[in-house]
Amino acid sequence: MFEKILIATDGSAHSQRAAKAGIDLAKLAGGKVTVLHVMDLDRFLGDMSYNIADKVVEGTRARMKSEGEAAIKPVEDLAKAAGVPIEKKMVEGHPADEVLKASASMDTIVIGSIGRRGMDKFLLGSVAEKVVRNSKIPVMVVY
Repeated sequence: MFEKILIATDGSAHSQRAAKAGIDLAKLAGGKVTVLHVMDLDRFLGDMSYNIADKVVEGTRARMKSEGEAAIKPVEDLAKAAGVPIEKKMVEGHPADEVLKASASMDTIVIGSIGRRGMDKFLLGSVAEKVVRNSKIPVMVVY
């Protein structure tokens, strides 16, 4: 049941705890993990006009890719230390939508309760909530 585990990460403390839980689960089940980082351009570009956005998109993408690699690296290190096979994916889009798309061939999703932009007063961040509400497979939310 837990042979293919999708771990969504944004580099936040919550997603790092989720990564540890997902890797522990994979190790116990003899499974493998896929770590996914979603580059959310809207987070940086917001409502900029397209003319301005066109000029900054290239630099923004490079910065987001660097942030994504930094978010994935600790998860990769944890998996390797635990002897758990890992696949890395970085995609561009809306985080919840991309997590749900990537979960199509998975057995379970592991996600942090609140991401980098979350506010601690909320029990569940908007990305985690959307994933929980719309997933067709089990979702482990780690606090």
